[in-house]
Amino acid sequence: MIDCKVTGANWIELPPKSYKLRAKLPETSTCQLEIDIRYDRFISHPPEGEWSKIAPLRILSFDIECAGRKGIFPEPTIDPIIQIANMVTRQGEKHPFIRNVFTLNSCAPIVATDVIECYDQGKMLQAWRDFVIEVDPDVIIGYNIANFDFPYLLERAQHLKVNKFPYLGRMKGIKTEAKDTKFSSKAYGTRENKFINILFYNHL
Repeated sequence: MIDCKVTGANWIELPPKSYKLRAKLPETSTCQLEIDIRYDRFISHPPEGEWSKIAPLRILSFDIECAGRKGIFPEPTIDPIIQIANMVTRQGEKHPFIRNVFTLNSCAPIVATDVIECYDQGKMLQAWRDFVIEVDPDVIIGYNIANFDFPYLLERAQHLKVNKFPYLGRMKGIKTEAKDTKFSSKAYGTRENKFINILFYNHL
């Protein structure tokens, strides 16, 4: 990236006839388009003028709800996930173009929201995974999703033997995993977090 003067999230231009679509080749990702281009053929635009605008990124926001036991923090090997609520927006737009909730069994109607009823928890998790792949978000956001929601989803799916669930990233055949990380500094002390390797999505 440095050699080609590429910075994070800047605009890249592919001149005509400089690239080849992978339409007839085996796809290696779930991206909408796959291309091959030499590293020295594309144009990296500095974030100035018209190229300083943010792309219309698709942003998925989600939150899970668990049916925990009274006085006990939910455990993924015991306590079921009963709902996964989602909103999908485009950067620069005021309102989401998708609002839905995957629910275990039924629930009351929710205004301006698609309620997707599932009567098997494993099938609900698989349906949500398929939804993420179909939406193809550029950014995934949510409160504490790296330390709670994603690890809980992954461990719960593993417990229920939903084998296709952990393939959440854009690269085919690469599992999404939650790994423990530790950060130490004089200013902030030691912090323990989870790292989620959900490839080619940014999660915040």
